[in-house]
Amino acid sequence: MKSFLTAAAGVTVAVVFFPLWFGMPVAVVLGAWGLGMAALGTSVVVDPAAGLLVLRTGLIARRIRLADVTAVLVDQAKVSIGRANGGEVSVYAWRQNWLDELLGVPAAASDIGHAIAKEVALAQAATGARAVADDARPANPDRGPARGRSRLATALLGGAGALAIAGALLVRVHWHSPVLTVFGVIIALALGVSGLLYLLVALWILLTGRAPRATPAS
Repeated sequence: MKSFLTAAAGVTVAVVFFPLWFGMPVAVVLGAWGLGMAALGTSVVVDPAAGLLVLRTGLIARRIRLADVTAVLVDQAKVSIGRANGGEVSVYAWRQNWLDELLGVPAAASDIGHAIAKEVALAQAATGARAVADDARPANPDRGPARGRSRLATALLGGAGALAIAGALLVRVHWHSPVLTVFGVIIALALGVSGLLYLLVALWILLTGRAPRATPAS
């Protein structure tokens, strides 16, 4: 319901405050995301028989071979999976903010991280791979997976930043109603600041190969 309402608000903003040639594609993408999240949600499935870990967020599903997992990191609600043949993949499970806590969403990231690490160790032992029990412990952020991201993920992040900045320049801020004018200015500022941050993070990852993050609490 939260995803559906968020997408509905985004679609409304896109149609009202953007030119149609820009707002309609944005509305379609937001609508597809909201409906996908509302219908499918987010899930983590470990299939030992097939040797697969499936991470699903709405319409997007990532399938990872358990034997290819190099490390598992749990950082609050975030579960990150390091892969031997690709960049890091992350999923939030499930409580992310005060609203999720108010709605009673369980904080299951630690349990999910331990379950994945256990099956990874079994899968790699079965295939004769090097044991990674110490490297795959989800409770220690300092020994987690490498923070490197794939070039595709970095490009998508930078593209999202550029798109947000373009959206900020296209927002209609001149209305006969002062309320709509204020909303337009707020939307433009939010898009511009977030787009700039996305571009800076993408540039940081490109130059250092590591995602910036705050020092984990003890």
